[in-house]
Amino acid sequence: MIVRLLAIVALALAVTAPAGAASLINVNVHEADIVDVIRLLAMQAGVNVVPDGSLKHERITMRLRDVTFEQALAALSSAYDLQVRRDAGVLLIGAAASMNRRFADGENRLSTRTAVFGLRNARPDDLVKPLGESLVGGTVVLADRRTGSILVTGSSSTLERARMLIAALDAPTRPDIQKRANAVTLRFARASDAVRLMKGIIPDGSAVADDRQNIVLVNGNDDVIGAVRSFIAEIDKPARQVMFEVKVVDVTPINDNTNVGIEFGGIDFNGQQVLGSTTYTFVHNSIQINARLNAMVSKGSAKILATPRLVTLNNREADLLIGQTYPIIYFDIRSGNQQLQTIDIGVKLRMTPTIGADGSIVAELHPEYSEIQEFIQNYPVIANRKVDSTLRVQDGETIVLGGLLREISSETLTKMPILADIPILGEIFKNRQKTAERDEVVFLITPHIIDPSPVARKGES
Repeated sequence: MIVRLLAIVALALAVTAPAGAASLINVNVHEADIVDVIRLLAMQAGVNVVPDGSLKHERITMRLRDVTFEQALAALSSAYDLQVRRDAGVLLIGAAASMNRRFADGENRLSTRTAVFGLRNARPDDLVKPLGESLVGGTVVLADRRTGSILVTGSSSTLERARMLIAALDAPTRPDIQKRANAVTLRFARASDAVRLMKGIIPDGSAVADDRQNIVLVNGNDDVIGAVRSFIAEIDKPARQVMFEVKVVDVTPINDNTNVGIEFGGIDFNGQQVLGSTTYTFVHNSIQINARLNAMVSKGSAKILATPRLVTLNNREADLLIGQTYPIIYFDIRSGNQQLQTIDIGVKLRMTPTIGADGSIVAELHPEYSEIQEFIQNYPVIANRKVDSTLRVQDGETIVLGGLLREISSETLTKMPILADIPILGEIFKNRQKTAERDEVVFLITPHIIDPSPVARKGES
């Protein structure tokens, strides 16, 4: 209570009238209650003022010099969204929204009025929100669907602005911006991919893909249809393709020191000669590699397992399987039934090319070679060799993926009956023979860029 009394005393000192000018007021307050400011202004001017219940107790800061009470009150009302109602010499001040709803027409310029605006083209419900957002706070905007009109309650300036806004919003729709349906045919790109790429460029739901006919159905005005046609013209072009020449070779080293690095040689990514690495990039020497491979095959130290060719679009995955799908039947405890599972045995390869602007190819390679070694209780034991690589090469360069090694060691014991079981001397009648097999599966992959055909390029232009 003491703090409030001190604030009122400070306001009384801040709201003063200059000497010889009783009708003028000086106002200089900081963080004062707005209700206290209004009351002290009324006391200074000798005017009867009643704060409305809708007036909130908020702290304000203002400084005015040599102004009349009316000017001070107008500035305060404009700054803090207030409305003033004059009734029998008493001013009622409250929040604009509350005052506009409580009072309609009045006889003074501070009062509000209600105007009715008839509509010819727009629907009343569609204009309530944009008008409410565009007019000053506290303006009452109502839709009358029965008469097709808008009711606005506010000051004279607010009603004039509402009249201009309604005239613009109620304008007839121009024929050139009316929505219509249109079909855009694609030749190379997929319709669903085009619609997915256009998300965010056109309004949601404006375009629908029909992959069966490879067309995009557009529902919108000329601007939307034009944007769709321009976008599709940019993406609906024949894509470049990549053909992979693949050779899968099973290499059997001649001795323990022989490996794929010594057999093939190679150049790393810095152009240096390397031996014994797992992955090599050969620069324009496919003929030399094939010649060396043919020599190894003729000597029996290499066997070609598969020579497939794959063609895929840029940034599209291609995969192949050269082998067989082996079924495995097992009992599932959870379901209580027998289940069938299949596994792929043989050569598997997945590749995804990305063609760069300089003609280079970034290839994601996932080769795999598997074979059945033996069976244990009718279940196969599978030897699996695979590698995952991402390499960048030029058109026509050969990639060698090696290091997929397998070593099998065995020992055979032959002996003479009875004599071989004699302690110490029995070793003379025994013969042990150890064998070791080592082989390596090597993938030779050569990518080639296939440009669009002349017919497709002609259709593109």
